Amino acid sequence: MTGRSYCHSKRKLQINFMKAKQILNEQTIKEAFKHLVKKEPLFESVLIEKNYELVLFNKKKGFEGLISLIVDQQLSVASAKAIFGRLKRLVKPFNAKNFIEVNDDSLKGVGLSVQKVDYCKGVAYKVVNGDLNLKSLEKKNDSEVIAELVKIKGIGEWTAKCYLLACLKRVDVWPAADLGLMVAIQRLKGLENRPNELTIEEIAKPWSPYRSVAALLLWSTYDKE
Repeated sequence: MTGRSYCHSKRKLQINFMKAKQILNEQTIKEAFKHLVKKEPLFESVLIEKNYELVLFNKKKGFEGLISLIVDQQLSVASAKAIFGRLKRLVKPFNAKNFIEVNDDSLKGVGLSVQKVDYCKGVAYKVVNGDLNLKSLEKKNDSEVIAELVKIKGIGEWTAKCYLLACLKRVDVWPAADLGLMVAIQRLKGLENRPNELTIEEIAKPWSPYRSVAALLLWSTYDKE
């Protein structure tokens, strides 16, 4: 570190470091691997199998990413991908204003349920009216983002947390209500019964502050079977 940069206050350096730790990147993923293996040695076999490579859960920031996650709700990965692909071909360019202009029958025609049409239109109207500023979420902490998103009809904690993980690339997100994580933990630990949401919340506590990476690794084991 140069003398010039060292002159910055310790508080500023600490804040910058904390911000850097919030985002999934090459450095934080490496740190996460070390931490997770230390706290849960069973992760080592997963990492060896995956050749220490991590497949990220990627969605665009903003309106497109949030709508994609609403589409994902209660669907298989393949079904959600197919429906969202048709939706993107219908709404061009894909933004809130254009989404509102598409009639409900056309949206249902690409595979959206009546309920999801309602949810997605609701999000679009909030964005257009200025009641929802998705860009501003990037500056908020995880709890603030969740609190903001769950106010919206059709968005629960699972969707809000997945927005943090997939769109904002936050490093310590744990969507405990996810069935895939419950099944993956059951397999990882050789549990007789599938753990519930509260149980996997407790199990994952020692994995903080890298629970996003733990979730991604566990999802990768769930998807293979």
